[in-house]
Amino acid sequence: MGAVRDVEVGSTAPAFTAPLVTPDGEVSEVSLSSLCEETAVLLVFQPTDFDLDTFAERAALGEYDWFTADDRLRVVGVNRARPVTNREFADYLDVTYPFCSDRDLSIAKAYGVTYRALGVAPRARRACFFVDRDRVVRYQWVGDRTTCGRARPQARDLYEAVVDALGRPEPETFGMA
Repeated sequence: MGAVRDVEVGSTAPAFTAPLVTPDGEVSEVSLSSLCEETAVLLVFQPTDFDLDTFAERAALGEYDWFTADDRLRVVGVNRARPVTNREFADYLDVTYPFCSDRDLSIAKAYGVTYRALGVAPRARRACFFVDRDRVVRYQWVGDRTTCGRARPQARDLYEAVVDALGRPEPETFGMA
């Protein structure tokens, strides 16, 4: 179950349907196509909820939260936890974006980001994919398990990919334009 990194920049993002839990606790089935109808999507894969590595990544989660300020982009976490656990996780870490529950790792497999922890337990690597409204992958980063477990994408590189695809957001004028 090693990672097959065939979801490259410029390729079509694999379709999926999964339960999505919002920070307010609403749960609904969503597809990638439905997520991309109104905005681009930043898919943020995490190995699991409530493990030591995830707690160490609290700052990284906050970096993704920063991208929610642009209403042309929707951040969506993806992990193996049940929807109720994802809600508890979002509450505990004060994350404002929703999470898809990927119980069987089918989404992670489709994106080529699976591996076996200690050669046994299937998990998803830390990864993120920026997908535009046409479902084209515009940026991808996949964590390397052979290096530091706290590796994460450079927010600047990700931001530049977002700006390249969507343009600069309109500056807020607070009605003083």
